[in-house]
Amino acid sequence: MSKLDVKIVDAPYNVVPTIVCKVDDYTTSTSTQILAGEPVKLSKADGNVVVKLADGDPEIGTDIVFGIAASDDTATTTADGEVEVYAPLPGIIYRCKATNPANLAEGIRYDTVCFDLSAGGVYTVDEDEGTDEDVHGLRIVDFDATNGTVDFEIKINATRYGALIA
Repeated sequence: MSKLDVKIVDAPYNVVPTIVCKVDDYTTSTSTQILAGEPVKLSKADGNVVVKLADGDPEIGTDIVFGIAASDDTATTTADGEVEVYAPLPGIIYRCKATNPANLAEGIRYDTVCFDLSAGGVYTVDEDEGTDEDVHGLRIVDFDATNGTVDFEIKINATRYGALIA
């Protein structure tokens, strides 16, 4: 697990709104503790709790991204909890380390990709995944080859707001 894997670096809003989401206890849940800066999704299509995104998420039509955790969750092994989450609104730009910084070159700009989640629980943007506009939920908008980071948007169709678009 790693705190602050994903950061907001630009937003066209004075304040990025947050929502408080429910989290299952760690015994019931398939997820481990959600830390600030980790991406979260609805646990299932008819779920009422959030969990961390898995390796290879988000995928349009499969995952419903609720946003990036603004706080650590408050669940325990025996009690449900809550986590404050930044709403994944259009125009917000996020930053995360690249899975393989050696791949950062102009050819990846505007590609659609997903997160990679290492065995150690660290999120990176899988810039080498290959673009798939209809499936992958992240769009690369910029990168910094020196620092090994990728700036990206969360595509609206991969979020809880995606149903608002016909």
